[in-house]
Formats: sequence, C-alpha cells, structure tokens
Amino acid sequence: MAEVRSRATTAGEPAQPGPAAGTAHPERAPALSRWRRVARELGLLALVAIVYEEIAAHLVQAGSVAASNALLVVGAERSLGLFDERAVQAAFLHQDTLTDAFNAYYGGTHFLVPAFVLGWLLWRHPGQYGRARTALVVTSAVAFLIFWLFPVAPPRLLPAHFGIVDMLRAPDGSGHIESTLITTAGDRYASMPSVHVAWAVWCALALWPVVRPRILRVLVVAYPLMTILVVVVTGNHYFLDTIAGAALAVGTWIAVTRIGAWWSVRRAFQRGTVPREHRPCRLSAGAGGGSSPGPHRR
Repeated sequence: MAEVRSRATTAGEPAQPGPAAGTAHPERAPALSRWRRVARELGLLALVAIVYEEIAAHLVQAGSVAASNALLVVGAERSLGLFDERAVQAAFLHQDTLTDAFNAYYGGTHFLVPAFVLGWLLWRHPGQYGRARTALVVTSAVAFLIFWLFPVAPPRLLPAHFGIVDMLRAPDGSGHIESTLITTAGDRYASMPSVHVAWAVWCALALWPVVRPRILRVLVVAYPLMTILVVVVTGNHYFLDTIAGAALAVGTWIAVTRIGAWWSVRRAFQRGTVPREHRPCRLSAGAGGGSSPGPHRR
C-alpha cells in the first residue's frame, strides 16, 4: 500500500490531506466551545445580578412599607405559633466567637457556594447544568418580584420591644467586622422569602444527583439546615422567610424538571425519535370486529 501511494504521488496525483492538513488543532474545538458557554452563562448571571441591584436600589425608599409588612409577618407567625426568633437568638447571643462566625457565614457563603456549584456542574456535569441554572434563575426572579411587591424589614430592624438584637452592631455600638459582608449580601428589605435559604436548598437539590460519597451527601443536606439556623440567629430572617424560601426552591425545581421532561418528549415527537415506551397506542378494528393495539404512526 505504501508503494502504491508513493507511485500515485509521483505520477502527479494530489495526496490526500491528513488530519493536520484539514484541521490545525482539532482538539481545541471542544475546549473553545466550553469556554464560550462559560462566557455566555457568566453574562446571564451578571444580568440577574444587575436586575437585583436595580430592585435593591428601588427598595431603599421603601422603609416605612417594609416596616409595616414586617409587622404583618410577625402577626402571621404569632397566629401560627412560630414567633420564636428571639429565643433562638438568645441561645447564641453571648457567644461572640460563634456569632461572629455566623455573621461571616451569612455574608460569605451566600454568593460563593452557589457560584462554586454552578461552575462545578458546568465543568464536570454539563448534562445536569442546564436544569440547575434554569431553576436558580427562575427562583431568583420570583424572589425579586416578591421583594418588589412586598418588601419586608428583617427581624433585626424591628422595634426594640421585640427583643431581637441587631447582630450588625456590637454591644458598644460599633459595627462588627462582618457588617460589610452582610450589607453587601443583599437588600436590607428583602426578607421575604429568604434567598439565602432558597439558594442553599437549590445547592442541595443540584448536588444530590451527582454526589455519591455518604459524607458529601451529609454535607449537602447540612448546608441548608445550617443556613436556616444562621439567618435566624443573626436576626436577618423570620421563620416564615425560611419556609417560603425553601418552598420556592423546591417548587421551582419540580416545575423546571417536569417542564424540561415535557419539552424533551415534545421535541422528540417533532423529530420522530420518540422512544417506543413514550409512543401512544391506538386501537385498530380487526376482521372480527375486535380491536388490537398498534403503534402510533405519523
């Protein structure tokens, strides 16, 4: 074969180009496509952040409305027997090291952990990324809409007679070191629902299908539980906020999953590639007046 190929080339016939001649660096194509997707996803998340900042700027002027709505939340919790934020906070109030750690946790994990989960899914589990990203964006969008329509002041901003301490301030009136983290972690009147809890629950839902070691699964479940404790102890959220945040994350995840499955089957129908188990059957009349199931044919 080598001799025949050599003779053909000598006779003037053009040699067939090899892989290097057709594509200079074929191995770079998948990497380039992946980085383009990363850039596109970062742009989408940046857009979400811009919308949130616009809403936060609008709600700066909603102090009186937010205070009034906070009293509505307190009244609802009292009627349900849930207004125990003061008791939970009191159990940790005089443990300065622990409360400082809680403040740092509140301000530091809110953006970092979801960003890490998104990046890890996109890089290591791209098949799971689309649903997770969509669920996070929809969860955030619904929460932003609620903030706009129903701003609520957090427990730490309630009148003093409620007895809930503002963890942003030390007993001597000076601010904690973590106050910058907390004030930049979100809008001060975006209490209902708790986005901290919603995003923490989203992290657990996104990681659970792709995490196998038992210790990691324990951490996945512990993260939203720890977040609920922290947001209550620091006086940043009511119990109803945490319930609403968790319900929003779970409800959105279920909706996105079901809509995604329906859309996949619909596209498969349009392409004619529907698996047999998803094809509807119809009854066709037999010669003896009976009926027999037959596959659906387009």
